[in-house]
Amino acid sequence: MHRGYSTITPSVVHHLARSALEGALGFRDYKGSVTRAQLIDLLLLVAATTRTLFAVATRYFRFSHQTARAALRHNLCSLAELTDRLADALHAVAAFTRRDRRRAWTCAIDLHYVPFYGSRATPGIVGGPKKGGTSFFHCYATCVLIHRRRRYTVGLLAVPKGLKPHEQVKARLDQVAARGLLIGGVVLDAGFDSGETILRLQEAKLSYAVPLRKKGNGTNRRNACYSQPSGTIATMEWTTEKSRRSVATRVRVWQRPNESRARVYAFGGWGNARAVGETRRAWLGRRRYRERFGIETSYRQKNQARGWTTSTSAEYRLLLEGLARVLRQVWVLLTQQIARARGRVPSAWVSELPLVEMLDWLAQHVRSRYTHTRRIKLNNTALTTGAMP
Repeated sequence: MHRGYSTITPSVVHHLARSALEGALGFRDYKGSVTRAQLIDLLLLVAATTRTLFAVATRYFRFSHQTARAALRHNLCSLAELTDRLADALHAVAAFTRRDRRRAWTCAIDLHYVPFYGSRATPGIVGGPKKGGTSFFHCYATCVLIHRRRRYTVGLLAVPKGLKPHEQVKARLDQVAARGLLIGGVVLDAGFDSGETILRLQEAKLSYAVPLRKKGNGTNRRNACYSQPSGTIATMEWTTEKSRRSVATRVRVWQRPNESRARVYAFGGWGNARAVGETRRAWLGRRRYRERFGIETSYRQKNQARGWTTSTSAEYRLLLEGLARVLRQVWVLLTQQIARARGRVPSAWVSELPLVEMLDWLAQHVRSRYTHTRRIKLNNTALTTGAMP
């Protein structure tokens, strides 16, 4: 567990991020030209300024950008190993205590699509609905705790083409379990509403809440639920298309007064069946699902710390994605400590340290460690003879 700080400074931000990355990534010095510390500082500056490796290396470091890229290639490992190392870095920042590891957490699992404008033959890209002028993306699945003040990212995965939703869920839950954290409930987006996913959650005896989409325009058991009155609780049954397995789940129909159509939420668990009535469990499941909307906002924050690149390397793109989440993880930790020191309630906003300001602190601190001459030499001295003082 991290100790508390009496004063939060740029050096504290830098220490938390750098120590987590040094311990997890396992970077090594490169030919005496780039040290491990320099390489990590370079990547932190890329993330904090959302610039490219070329722009940062040529401006703030004595080695060339070609050397920086060679050092990075020398230290980058396979996609699977890098995924595990970034997950270790995320958990290193969160520093869960023994008490935390005995608690059953609720998490949100989501997909994030980063637009890609290069060749369609590039490894690691997936297709999807057109967004940002492209239909091809690098896709990442995350697992985030939905508890206030502790919305830590605890799982990260680069999603390859063809990986099914239930396989993505299993991979995230296995990644979290391997690091000693207990998950008791999961809230999922509608993209995970497959029967195989629900069966996987039921087999793991996890509480869950996931909105169900209509299947086609015809009349079937699944679509019939949408015509039921708001507040209806029923059992929905169907058979999966490929494995032909039977699926049965309790659902709740819900329609807000200002919405034109109803929504159907599948749910399970959420309380001891003996102590909590079914209506209460349905309400708890929907409430947990609504709490994930706060996660949607926090997901956008990571874009404030994601470096820019046109590289086709899936490993380097995953590294930038992981760095963004590690820096946001540091921000969550520090704002939690500020709130605790101020005696704030969980719903109160911590205005003393916005994420953009923390990133600015980090960028200024890293810059101060490396000398940078603020002048540009010109061959034609006539251009500068009349310069103003």
